[in-house]
Amino acid sequence: MSNFKALNVESDNESEDEIDNTKEIQIEDALKLYQTALKYHAEGPESFPKAADAYRALFDSDIFKYQESLSEYKRHELFGDTLVFDSILQDDFDAGPVQLAGGNDVAPNTLPQILHLSHKNHGQFMLETMQHWMQEHGAPTPQEGTDHIFKALGYFSEALDKEDSDLDLWIRTASVAALLGSKRITRFCLEAVLDGDDELVDSILRLPGLEEGFAGQQLRELVEKMEDSLSLTQAPFATMRRKKLSETLKKRLNPYPFAPLPSNVSKPPTSTLVRSPERVYLSPTKWDWAGVGEVILHHFMAEQGGFIEPAAGSSIGITVPPDSIVEDDSPATTHENGEDLPTVSRNEQAKSASETEEGAVANTTEANQPSASDENKVQDVVMEDNDGVPPKNDEGGSATPRDSVPPQSRKRSTDSAGLPDTADGGRVRRKRIRTRDSVTEGTIADSTGPDLAKQLEDKLYSYNHADSCLSEIVNDTLEKLGVPGLGSPQELRNLASQADATPDNSIDRAACDMFMAIQSGSQKTAAAWLSSEAVDLGGMTREAGLNAFLGHAKSGISQTSIKPLLVSERLTRFAQDVNSEWLSIKEVALAWLEILLLPGSLPSTKGVQHFKDPSYMHYRWAEDLKRHLVQIIVNFDDYIYERALDRVAEMNNKVLETRARGQDHQLTERDQSYVEMTETLFELHLDIYSLIKHPHSGVDVVTQTLQSDRLERWAALARDAMQLRSACNPDIGLDDLALRHIWASVFQLSVNDQTQPEHVIRAMEELKMIFQTMDGPIIEVQNNAVMPELSVAAIDRELARISMKDFFLRVFDQDEKDPVAVIESLEPILEPSEEPMPEANRATSNNEEEQEGPQTTSTIETPPELQMDIQRPSPHQEMRKFLDTAAIHLRLSLWQRLREAYEAIEYPTKVLSCYLRSIETLIDEFKSTAYTELTAQERHVKLLGRLRIIDEILVKILPIARSEKTALDCLSYEHVQSSMTAISELLRIMSAANFFEDLVRIHHSPAPRFEGSPNGTFLMFTARLHDMQLRAWMLQYYLLKEGISQTPEQFPTPSDDLFEFIRHIHYATGVRGFCHLAGRVFLRLAKDEILRLDDVGDSQTRDTELAQVLYDLYGLKTFEQPLDCHEFSSISEVLDKKTAHQLLPFIMSQARKFNIKDLPKTDLKATIDKVHGALGRSKSNEDISLNRKVLTTYFKSPINPISLFDCLKGVGALSTKHIPVQAALAASKGWHFLMGNIALNKFRAQKRLTQGPTEDLNFAQAFFLQDLEYSVDCWETWYRLAQANDSQLEESVSWNADKINNNSVELIHFQRAAIHCYVMAVASAVRTADASHSTMMKLSAMYTDFGNRIYASSREPFSMAAFNIRDNEQKFYSGSMTMAVYQNIPFSPLPVYTAWKFASVLFKRAIKSNPDRWWNYYMLAKCQWKMYCANDNAAREASRSGEIPQLAQGPNWEQVVDAAAAAIDMLPERKERQQPVLEPHYKLVSIVHKLFLRGAISYEKAQELLQPTSFSQNIEAPENADDWERYVLAVLKALRAADKQSWHHRIIVRSAHVIYDDSKDDQMVAFGAKMELTDRIFTKTMTVQVWKPENERPGRHFVYTSRYTRFFVTLLIQCGDKTNLEALAKRVRRKTTDFFEHTKLWQDFCLIYLKFLRRAGKVPEGHEDAVFKSINNDEFQLRAARLEAWCQGPTSQSPTLDVLRDVVELKRLNNGLMKALLIDDLIGDTYALLYETAGQGIEPLPTEQPQQLQQHPQLGAGPLSQPVHGPPQFSAAGPSQIDGAADMTNNPNLPFSIYHPTQLQGPQPESTSRPRAKAVGRRELQRRAEACTVKAVVPVQAPTTMPIRSPTTASQPLPTIAARTSPEKQMTEAPPAVASSEQLQVPPSGTATAAASVTNVESSAPASVHDDADDESELSELDESEVQEMREEAGLHDPDEHTIHVKPLFPNVGANKKEKEKDVDTSAAASNAGTPTAEEK
Repeated sequence: MSNFKALNVESDNESEDEIDNTKEIQIEDALKLYQTALKYHAEGPESFPKAADAYRALFDSDIFKYQESLSEYKRHELFGDTLVFDSILQDDFDAGPVQLAGGNDVAPNTLPQILHLSHKNHGQFMLETMQHWMQEHGAPTPQEGTDHIFKALGYFSEALDKEDSDLDLWIRTASVAALLGSKRITRFCLEAVLDGDDELVDSILRLPGLEEGFAGQQLRELVEKMEDSLSLTQAPFATMRRKKLSETLKKRLNPYPFAPLPSNVSKPPTSTLVRSPERVYLSPTKWDWAGVGEVILHHFMAEQGGFIEPAAGSSIGITVPPDSIVEDDSPATTHENGEDLPTVSRNEQAKSASETEEGAVANTTEANQPSASDENKVQDVVMEDNDGVPPKNDEGGSATPRDSVPPQSRKRSTDSAGLPDTADGGRVRRKRIRTRDSVTEGTIADSTGPDLAKQLEDKLYSYNHADSCLSEIVNDTLEKLGVPGLGSPQELRNLASQADATPDNSIDRAACDMFMAIQSGSQKTAAAWLSSEAVDLGGMTREAGLNAFLGHAKSGISQTSIKPLLVSERLTRFAQDVNSEWLSIKEVALAWLEILLLPGSLPSTKGVQHFKDPSYMHYRWAEDLKRHLVQIIVNFDDYIYERALDRVAEMNNKVLETRARGQDHQLTERDQSYVEMTETLFELHLDIYSLIKHPHSGVDVVTQTLQSDRLERWAALARDAMQLRSACNPDIGLDDLALRHIWASVFQLSVNDQTQPEHVIRAMEELKMIFQTMDGPIIEVQNNAVMPELSVAAIDRELARISMKDFFLRVFDQDEKDPVAVIESLEPILEPSEEPMPEANRATSNNEEEQEGPQTTSTIETPPELQMDIQRPSPHQEMRKFLDTAAIHLRLSLWQRLREAYEAIEYPTKVLSCYLRSIETLIDEFKSTAYTELTAQERHVKLLGRLRIIDEILVKILPIARSEKTALDCLSYEHVQSSMTAISELLRIMSAANFFEDLVRIHHSPAPRFEGSPNGTFLMFTARLHDMQLRAWMLQYYLLKEGISQTPEQFPTPSDDLFEFIRHIHYATGVRGFCHLAGRVFLRLAKDEILRLDDVGDSQTRDTELAQVLYDLYGLKTFEQPLDCHEFSSISEVLDKKTAHQLLPFIMSQARKFNIKDLPKTDLKATIDKVHGALGRSKSNEDISLNRKVLTTYFKSPINPISLFDCLKGVGALSTKHIPVQAALAASKGWHFLMGNIALNKFRAQKRLTQGPTEDLNFAQAFFLQDLEYSVDCWETWYRLAQANDSQLEESVSWNADKINNNSVELIHFQRAAIHCYVMAVASAVRTADASHSTMMKLSAMYTDFGNRIYASSREPFSMAAFNIRDNEQKFYSGSMTMAVYQNIPFSPLPVYTAWKFASVLFKRAIKSNPDRWWNYYMLAKCQWKMYCANDNAAREASRSGEIPQLAQGPNWEQVVDAAAAAIDMLPERKERQQPVLEPHYKLVSIVHKLFLRGAISYEKAQELLQPTSFSQNIEAPENADDWERYVLAVLKALRAADKQSWHHRIIVRSAHVIYDDSKDDQMVAFGAKMELTDRIFTKTMTVQVWKPENERPGRHFVYTSRYTRFFVTLLIQCGDKTNLEALAKRVRRKTTDFFEHTKLWQDFCLIYLKFLRRAGKVPEGHEDAVFKSINNDEFQLRAARLEAWCQGPTSQSPTLDVLRDVVELKRLNNGLMKALLIDDLIGDTYALLYETAGQGIEPLPTEQPQQLQQHPQLGAGPLSQPVHGPPQFSAAGPSQIDGAADMTNNPNLPFSIYHPTQLQGPQPESTSRPRAKAVGRRELQRRAEACTVKAVVPVQAPTTMPIRSPTTASQPLPTIAARTSPEKQMTEAPPAVASSEQLQVPPSGTATAAASVTNVESSAPASVHDDADDESELSELDESEVQEMREEAGLHDPDEHTIHVKPLFPNVGANKKEKEKDVDTSAAASNAGTPTAEEK
C-alpha cells in the first residue's frame, strides 16, 4: 500500500538521509583532495611525487565525471543538439567569481571554481615537474617533451573553458603555445587577454596594468612578425604608441623562464621538436571508388590550402574496413547490376570517422596508424552509439554529392552520425526506434494471416470504397471519349505494396516508383519535390532550350546505359597496395586514376575477352565518381600530364632506339594501356571543356582558358601516343580506340571558336563516311557526356544540330520581337498533324538504325556551296525527325517559346494548348527507356522533378481555363483525347501516393523520416502532392466538359455525367482530408459547377452534395438531414459578398424544405444569418428611397372604404419606381422576404408569458419593407408585413392597457398599416396567385387574418378608431359657388355595420379556400350576429317610434346559428390531455339564449338549436319558458366543468347575467350573481382574476375586466357590501393598467360609491351652505375646535363621523385622478351635518377661559379679541367665504402668521377701527373636516415651551402648534395597521385652533389638478426640516411610546406606499394650491 504524506505536515521521525545531498558530499571530498594536492605542490620538488598522486586522486574523483564538468567541446561531441548550454552550470550551482590560486587565497567553494583551479594548477604542476626534471637530467627526448607540453596545454584549455576571465592563465597559455611553436594559438591567447572590455584593445593599451600592457606589446610584435599588414593598419595598432619594455621586465613578466616570449614564436629547435615522416591514413566516408577519390581530393586541397601540414616525406594510407572483400587477380564474375558487390557497414564508417575526429579537415589525420586496442575501444563506443540503427546503403552505390552534404562539424549530432532526427534524443530515442522497428517487423511477418489482412481491409474500407466508386465513374465517362481511365485501383494498390513487383505497364511502374519514393524517405527525393527554387518549367527558358540544342546540357545517354555500375570492385586490393607502399598524395591520386582508366585494372562482368576493357568503357560511373575523377584530373593535371608525357617520351625513345637498330618495335601491353589512358584523359578533358564553355555555365573565363590549354596539351599528347601506336602496329587499322580518337578530334574542332563551321561540317561528313564504310559500328562511351555514343545516328544528330543552329538561334533569340514569325516557324514543327510527313520519310525517321545512303545526311539551311548532291527531306520533316530524338529539355523549350509567342499576341486558347502539350511531353518521358533504365533512386528523383514541373504548369493552366470561357475551343478532338490520356496517367501515378498515405493514416506503416530534413517534411511532401492532385482533377474536368461538348451524342445526360464526376472526386479527396487544399480552388469549382448544373436528375443528391461542398468551403450547414454531413477536416474560409449572392437561390430552396416555424431551430438558420451578414448593406439610390417614402406614407394614410371593396376585385396598387435587378440582387431573389418571414415566425412561435422585446418584429418589418421597395407585386410579402403589424399591435395591448387608455396613436398606426397591407395583399393575390393547394391554404389564412383585423378594430378596445379620420388628416377644398376654401374629410369613414359585413365576406372567402377550419365559421357567426342584432335593434327602435321598419338586408338568425353550429362541427378531435375548444360551444349557447330573450325563438326551438353542442346532452329539456333559465345554467355549468383551468371567464359571467338580468331588483338574485362571480373571478381580497384564453383577441381582456368590475360594483352596492366595495376601490385605483378606460371606470366607481355613502349616512345635498351660511368665523373656530377635539376623542362615535372618514379616505385614495368637487361636496355636507348634530352640545374646552383672560389686555393685537357686532355683512356665497381672501393676510391661525406675526402686519394705527366680521371659507371647512377624521394623540407629560424663531413682540402670544403626519406617511413609517401622530405644544397661552389649522395643512388630502381654486387647500409655509429643528430646540422627544394609536378606516392604503411616496401629502397639497398666499403674492 502506498504511503501518502501531506505537504503541509512535517513529520518528527522523518529521516534526514532521504534528502539527496550526494553531490554536495562529493564536492566536499574533492575539495579536500584539491587542498591536499595544492599543499604538496607548494612544498616543492621534494613533494612532487606526493603531489602527483594527490592530483591523480583528485581527477579520479566523481565531480570530474559530471556532465557539467566536461568541456564545451566534449559536450558538443557527446550530446550534440540535445545540449542546452545556458543551463549546464546553472541548475544546481551558481558560479561566482573565480578565485585564483595564491598564498592568501581561500579555498574554492563551488564546482566551477574547483574545476578551474584543479586544471590550472595541474597544468602548472606538469610544467614545473618538467622544468625540474630538465634541471636534474637534462633535456628530454623530443617526443617526450612535446607530449608533456601538449598535456599541460590541454589542462590549461580545460581551465579556461570553466573560467575565461583569468588573464594570468591566458598569458601562461600563450607562453606554452609559443613553446610549441603555434603562432595561431599564441595570438589567440594574447587577444583574449585584451578582450575584457567593450572598447577592446584600444582601451586596454592605455591602462597602466603590467599584464595588459605586456600582452598588448607582445601581440603587436607577434603581428609584425606574422607580417599581418592588414591588422597593423587598423585600430588599435594603427593608433598605438610604440613602447619598448626592458629586457629585464620582459623576463620578469614571462611566466616561464624556459619558454620563449609570446612574441618570439618560432619553430622549435630540431633538438626539441623533430617531426619524422609518418603515414597519414585517409578514411573514406563510404567504401567505394567515389569515396576514396573524394578523400584523396580533400586531403590534397587541405594541404594546398595550408589547413594541414604533414611532416616532410609523409606517406598516405587508406583505412580498410575489416569486413571488406579482397578480390583476386582473376576476372571475377559478379552480378550484372553490381548489387551483390560488398558494401561497408555503418559501424565501420563511424569507426573510420571517429579515428579522424581530431583532424583539422574531416576524414584526415596526422597521427600514426592506431593500434588494435585503440580501434577496439573506438569501435565499442561507436557500436554503442549506433545500436539499433540499420546500415545505410544508397541504392545503386552512388555516393552523396559533395555539394549536397552539409559541412561536418565537431558535433557528433544525429545528423552527422547518419541517425534519424527525433525530438527526444539520447538512448531513449534509440530504444524507441528499436521497439518501433521490432514492431514493424513483427507486423510484416504476421501480416500474412487472414485476420490481419481482414483488419487491414476493414481499416482501408472507406478509402478503397471511395477509390472504387471514383474509378468506376471516371472509367465509364472517359471510355465514351475513347480515353483510357484510371484502371483498377486495387490492382495498383497491390502492385505498389509489393517491393519486388515489376509492372509491365510503364505508368504502373512510375506509380510504384511514386510509392517507393515516399516510403524510402530519401533526402534527394524531398529536395527534388520540396525545393523552394522557382521552377523554370523544367529548363524551358530560351537559354536552357538553346543549351539543350547545342549539346551543352548534360546528356542522359550515360544514364540509359545497361552496363554495370562501378562500386567498389577491387578497391580493397588497391588500398592494400597503397598501404604497402610509401606514396605521396599525388602518387596515390595517380594510382587511383590508373586503376580506373588503364585497361585490365578492374574485373570484367562479361568474361575474359572483355577483361582488358578499362572501367571507362566497361562500367558505368556514378555521378559522384565522375565528378571526383574530373576534379582530380584537373587539380592533379600538372603531375598527371608530366607523368603521361614521360611515358610517351619513354615509348618514343624505345621506338627510336629499336628503329635505330633496324627493328620494328612492338608496344608492350602496358604501353598500349598507357596509350588508351592518354586517349581517355583527352576525351575527359574534351568533355570538361565542352560543358564549361557555355556562357551560362557559371565558370569564369580564366578557368575556361586554363581548361582550353589543358585540352590542347592532351590533344597533342594523345595524337602523339596514337601515332606511336599506329607506327608500331600498322596493321591495327581503325579499331575502336582509333575511332574514338578521330571522333574526339572532330568534336574538338566543334568546340573551338576559331574553327569555321564549314570545316566542322566537312569533318563530320568524312567521319560519317568512315563509320558507314565500317558498316556503322556503335561505340558506347557511357561516361562521357559529349560523346556518349559513336555511331552514324549520332553524327546525323550532330549534323542536324549544326545545320539547324541558325534556326534555333533565331527561335531562341532574346531580341526577337515578332511573335508571328516564331509561331510560323515552330508550329509546323511541333504540330506534325498540320503537315503530314511522307510515308518514306516517316519510315526513315521511325527506324534510324536502318537509315542508309545519302538520304540520312541532312544539312538543313547550310550554305548552297556546302550542300551535298543528295536528296534530302524538307526542313520541317528534318526538324521533326530531329525533335523525335532530341532531349526533353529542347522539346519543352520549343513549346515554351511557342507559348510565349502566343501570349504576346494574346491568344489564350493556344497558350493553354502549349501547356497541355508540355504535360504530354513530360508524361511520355515516363514511358521512355531513358526513364525505365535508370536506377530506383534516380527514377524517384526524376519522377518527382518532372511532377514538380507539371505542377507549375497546372498552376498556370487553371486560371486560363477558369477565366476564359473559350479557352478550350481551339482544341481538336484528338488533342482533347491525348491531353486527357496524359492527365489520367498522371492521376494514376499520383494515386500511389494516396495508397501509401492511407497506410500511414491507419498506422499500418510508419511515416517516413526524410533524413537531413526538418520535422514535418512528410506532411509538407504530401500536402504538395494533394495540391497537385486537385489541380490535375480540375484540369481533367475542364477537358471532360470540352469533350462532352464535341461529342454530345455520346452523353445524353451531360449534367448527370459531370455532376457524378465531380461528386466522386470530392468524396475521394474529402475522405482523405485534402479536398480543401490548393487554395480551395477545387471546392470553388465544385460549387460553381453544381450551382450551374440545375437539371441533374437526382435533385436530392445534387442538393446534398452542394451542401457538403458549402460546408467544406465556408462552414455553412445547409443540409436537409443533419446525418448527411461528412467531416472532411476542411478549413473554411470567409464568405464574400459575391458568393453570398450566388448562393441565395440554393439556400432559399433548402429553406423551403423546412417548416418556417421550425427553421430557426435548425443549423440552416445560422447559415442564413452568416450569408446575410456577408451580403452587407445594400446601396440605396433615389428610386429606392422614393419607393420607401411612398410605402411609409401609404401605411399611415386613412383607410378608404372603397379600397377595401376594390381589393376583393383585384383592384389596388401603388405607383412606385421600377428597380433594376442589379440594384437589389438580394431582394430580386426573395431573400428579404425569407429573412422577414423567419424573423416573423420566430417571434410568433415563442410562448410569451411576459412582455418582452420586439426586435424580431422590427427586423421582420424592415425586411418586408425592403422587399416591397424592390417590387410591390408580391402578395405574400404584403400579407406577412400585415401579420408583423398585427403582431406589433398584439404585443402593445396584450400585457397592459396603458396604450389603450392613453389613446396611443401608435395603435392606430399599427391597425392602419396592417389593414393597408391586407388590402394590397388581397388585391395582388386576386390578380397573381395560382391555384395550387399550398397557395390556397395561404390565401385562406390571409382572409382569416384580414377578417380578424377588421372585426377586432370595430370592437372595443379599438372601437373603429383606425377607420376614423383625424383633424390633421382633413383636406382643404374650395367651394364651387363661393370659391371659399374650407376643410373637410376626404371621404366618409367606414361604418361599423359595413365593417362587420366586410369581415363576414372575408371569412366566407376563407371558408371557401379552407372549409375545415372552425375559426372561420366561428368568426362568421360573430360577424353575422352583430349584423343581426344591429338590424333587429333598428327595427325595434323604429317600431317604438311608430315608424315602419325597413326590411333587413343582413343575415337572419338561422344563418347565425348555422355558422356557430358549423364551427362546432369543424372542431378538431380532442387529443389526450388537451384542453377542449369551448369558444364555439359558448357562442352557440350565448346566441341561442339571447335569441330567446329577444323573443325570436321559443324555448323549444332554443333547446333544439343547442343540440349541436355536446354539452347540452344529458340535460333535461326545459318544460316551459320559465324553466329555460335552469336549462341554460345547466349547459353553462357543463361548459364550466369542461374548463378545468378556469380560462373561459365569459362562461362564468354569462351564468351571473343569466341569474341577474331577469330580476335585477331582487336582492337575493344579486347575492346569487355575486356568488357566481366571487367563486372564480373576484377573490376575497377583491383581486380580479381574469385570464386570457388562447383564442381571445388581444386587448379584449381589459375590456372584460372593466365590464366585470362595473357589474360587480353594481352587485356590491345592491347587496350593501361596504367592506368589499372599499377593498375593490383600492384594487381598481391601484391597477391603472389592468382595466380598459380606467379613468372612466374610476369615475363611475366613485360616483356610485359617493351615492352609496350619502345614502348610508343620510347626508342631504347642499347642507354645507345651509349650515355655515350665517355663521361667522369666530364662532365657527370655537365650535370647530370643540368638534375636532370631540371627534379625535377615543370614545367618540357617530355614523356621520364614519361617513366623513370614508369620504376623506376616498379623497386621499383618489389622489387627483378624478375631479374632487363631488367628493368635497360630500365632505362639506357631511361635516355640516356633523357640525349641526354633534357640535351643538359639546362643552367648552378646558383651555378656552384661561386663554381668554390672558388675551383680554391684548384684544387689539389679534383678530380673536375683536367683539362681534351683529351678524356678518357678507353672504356665505361671497368671495370671502369661498376663497378666504379676507382673512389671508391677517389671520393669525395661518402658519406664516403664527411664526412671523409682525411681518404681515403693517404699522398699527394709534386709534383702532372696527374690523369687518369674517365668514367661514370652504377651504377652512375642508381642513376642519379632515382634522376631525384623525384620531388625536394624548401626551403623557406636558411638553416644554418651544421658542419661536421669528422675532417676538410683547403683544403677540406664543400659540400651541400640533403637528401631524398624513395617514399615508404614518403607515409608511409605522408598522402596518398602526397609525401614529405627534404634537408640538406650547404653554396654554393661546387659542387651540391654531393646532388644528397647522395640522389640517398637513393632513388635507391633495385635490385634483382639474379642481377650481375654491376647492384647493393652502400650503403650509413650514417644511419638515424646520419643524424638526424647532422640536429639537424645544427639547421635545418622540411621543410615540406615550401615544394612543387608533386604527384608521382604510388601514392598508398608506401601508402599501413606497418609500418615495413619504411626502405625498405635502407634494399633493403643493400641486393643489390654486390660490397663492399673501407671501407668494
